Amino acid sequence: MARGRPRKVSTKDALHSVMVAFWQNGYSGTSMSDLAEASGMAKPGLYAAFGDKEALFEKALLHYFETYGGPVFARLNLASKDVVSDFRDFLGAIADLTLDRNTPAGCFLVNALVDCTYGPERHQEVVTGLRESRFNAIRDRLLKAADAGELRDDADIDRAATFLDGQFSAIALLGRSGISEPELKTFVETGLQSLPVRDELAGFSDSALNSPILRQ
Repeated sequence: MARGRPRKVSTKDALHSVMVAFWQNGYSGTSMSDLAEASGMAKPGLYAAFGDKEALFEKALLHYFETYGGPVFARLNLASKDVVSDFRDFLGAIADLTLDRNTPAGCFLVNALVDCTYGPERHQEVVTGLRESRFNAIRDRLLKAADAGELRDDADIDRAATFLDGQFSAIALLGRSGISEPELKTFVETGLQSLPVRDELAGFSDSALNSPILRQ
């Protein structure tokens, strides 16, 4: 049976569907036919609205970062709590997304970073730029903590930022591997104990390890 005419969809909804398709299957594993089917737009409409497959992938990555990363990084930038609580919320939000059954497994950005077949060199530049934005946001929050006197005098900001950035990626990869929610919660809390904070912020009791940082 011949297919009917593609339904009319907004470019915003189409881009979101394209993002999910790339997130699920990677760049090389997703064809333009797959994207047309996922988005509900015919191929000519996709080309007209977004460009070729390479351009679609780049726009999908940016859409992902803005949609899922934007609110999380905005809260981190506010520095409304102490540094430990802010990073608990930050990493907990990543864990939530990673374990969300309504989205593909893992983090789209991290998946792209570790997938050797995600596209041409310009895609690598986009992915690397987004990762650097993530690192800088983490580093900026640590600098605010240092200015507020929350970190030890011997704290190495760059080293701590690199560690937390690595925790971000590790959470996404662990979620993709099928780790349980309690195990991921423990992983987050164990990582937080490595922050170079002053003694008054360094106490992690059993209640901290059992804190509801993930969805209940």
